[in-house]
Amino acid sequence: MHLARLMGPEGFSRTVAVKQLHPQFSHDPEFVAMFLDEARLASRVRHPNVVSPLDVISCPPELFIVMDYVHGVSLSRLLKRATPESVAARVATAIIGQILLGLHAAHEATGEGGEPLELVHRDVSPQNIMVSKDGVARIVDFGIAKAKARSHQTDPGKLKGKLGYMAPEQVNLQSVDRRADVFAVGVVLWELLTGRRLFSSDSPASSVQKLLHAEIELPSRLVPDLPAALDRVVLRALARSSAERFESARAMAEALEQAVAPCGMLELASWVESLAGEELSARSELVFDVEGLCFDDFTQAMPHPLAAGPSSAARATELGDSGLGHRAASAKLPVPSAAPRPGHFRKGWLLPLTVTVAIACFVLWGRTRRVPTIASAVAHETPSRPSLSLNAAQPVQLEAVHADTAPIIETVSSVVNPSPRKTAARATASARPKPASNCDVPYVIDKNGVKHFKEACF
Repeated sequence: MHLARLMGPEGFSRTVAVKQLHPQFSHDPEFVAMFLDEARLASRVRHPNVVSPLDVISCPPELFIVMDYVHGVSLSRLLKRATPESVAARVATAIIGQILLGLHAAHEATGEGGEPLELVHRDVSPQNIMVSKDGVARIVDFGIAKAKARSHQTDPGKLKGKLGYMAPEQVNLQSVDRRADVFAVGVVLWELLTGRRLFSSDSPASSVQKLLHAEIELPSRLVPDLPAALDRVVLRALARSSAERFESARAMAEALEQAVAPCGMLELASWVESLAGEELSARSELVFDVEGLCFDDFTQAMPHPLAAGPSSAARATELGDSGLGHRAASAKLPVPSAAPRPGHFRKGWLLPLTVTVAIACFVLWGRTRRVPTIASAVAHETPSRPSLSLNAAQPVQLEAVHADTAPIIETVSSVVNPSPRKTAARATASARPKPASNCDVPYVIDKNGVKHFKEACF
């Protein structure tokens, strides 16, 4: 996972998290399909307790998922620092209640045509629960989620997920539905309340035996003063038979709230701060460093993407920012000044000048019966203009426009004040055959993204 900046036009930017497919898996079609399925399915879940992707960037062989950045830590890290006495029942029910609502939104998600996706997370665990500094719990990582519309389906006989949090039907390789996630949440709740692992063991085989057959001890026997109503909620969620569990995550959230009133967001935020305040402060410094970087100083040194079109330029800019966010985090690069260079303002007059000259060139050449060539030049010049709104590509694009003005101005001058030699040459040229059809695009773009007009077309 990387920390990055998403850059947009007119100075827009935001801090994001970027998930990268490991390079050793980038050539494996199965892993690529799973990675893309994760982004596609998670994007259909819209809920404040679910971290949804913002974009997918493909730069073969690399794949990236751009997501909202959550300023918080995983529940697994919080549990390592907490004691059973430090996790009040109100805190536990607040975290689990929010996760249940996020999972219910995932279970109810539909496709673009309104059809149910029948989405099941299948990997609910403390590692995949983020609790932010503002007191909000979020579910993450739909990498092995099951869905009806998933392009990559798990092979029969293959077990996916964390063994200590799987439902019995998932371990037995049977069909699973949303109640498998309810079982996993029940395991997390039991561990939050007691401060212990429920189905951990020295070997996977022993863990499976405990998960399928061991008696589940009541949380109140390990932690005094827990209400009996909370015990009943935990035991129902951990029922070995899916028919005996809560029928939905929302139903469990309602029963949990009735058993123990959850704490508010301020109390939950204070609890997170007490356990991970130093870590979050260090992360804040890293975020400030990344946000203070002037990315133009770095992206100008990258290969220019304009030859592939504006959409490729946008993707390359985002990819460069993502990589820079990671470099700034790992290499601790010095923070350059974020102030724009003076040259940006001096070049502001080039665009209107170029448009004016192009229009004049079009009119003058139309009067001399040479409209097709210049009209083609103007028609092919226009689509490249939207790329000027790209923040990182703007200086290079302006230089390219400045280079384009020289041949156009020279052509206009020759039309307005033709010399006798040029008049004779023009008469001779009019008798020549018309330029080849490749003059429909009267310029070429070199590897640096700079346009060079073809002399034969003028």
